[in-house]
Amino acid sequence: MAFAEKVPKCSAPGGAGRPLAGPLGAEVFAVAPGLELAGRLFERLRDVVFCVKDRQGRYVAANTAFAQRLGLRHTRDLLGKTARDFFPPQLAAVYEAQDAEVLATGRSVADKPELVFNLDGSLGWYLAQKEPVMDSSGRVVGLVGLSRDLRLGESQASQITAIATAVARIRREFRNPLRIEALAKETGLSLDAFERRFRKAVGISAREFLLRVRIEEAARLLRSTRESLATITADCGFYDQSAFTRHFRQAVGLTPSAYRRAAGALPSRSMAAAAI
Repeated sequence: MAFAEKVPKCSAPGGAGRPLAGPLGAEVFAVAPGLELAGRLFERLRDVVFCVKDRQGRYVAANTAFAQRLGLRHTRDLLGKTARDFFPPQLAAVYEAQDAEVLATGRSVADKPELVFNLDGSLGWYLAQKEPVMDSSGRVVGLVGLSRDLRLGESQASQITAIATAVARIRREFRNPLRIEALAKETGLSLDAFERRFRKAVGISAREFLLRVRIEEAARLLRSTRESLATITADCGFYDQSAFTRHFRQAVGLTPSAYRRAAGALPSRSMAAAAI
């Protein structure tokens, strides 16, 4: 874990050349010294993305898993930079707006599903958390971001075979009309029991998971093909283009067309549809 406390003074982002008042992130870590221990723990996890930002939105700490998802070799390559250094302006604006709300209100963001790049370069769904860092007077001095991979691990799947089977079917047949009631019936569970177990295992409901699998595939097609939006709508199981556009924008923060333009402007690893 490359903590900013150990980074020497540096120039402000944007080339202004103004020296920072002290070591990058010093105020954040002075208020919450336990973040250094938390960072060392998260450094060992490959399926958890962790970072700390100051009030200016600069990364002052991050784990290797986050750096690797941006195509960086070292966490130090993140320090002192902001989302705008790694993402297209449209996407960076989405991330900054969410951060600004946490910093202004002191309210947490809990269990927000977001698209983030996996280590193999594919897009995957993560469950994001953001917590404000406050001083003793209640003033927000920064925030901590944490995203957990929602993919179902093999060991977990073996313990909940029925849910793992439903997950596999959704991933295999998401292009077709799928009724959650039918999936529940196939597992031998009532709809309520199926939904409870699915949410406990995966972190979101079966309906949300189906929608996110469809959006994940749509994002891949938008980045890697020139198929029309109408074709992608049908190929990904959406019943009409307006519904596809609405759901995609809600999940990603951009319309499909804007996402495609942004994807063509930067290397693919910078096109995570959400970043912490």
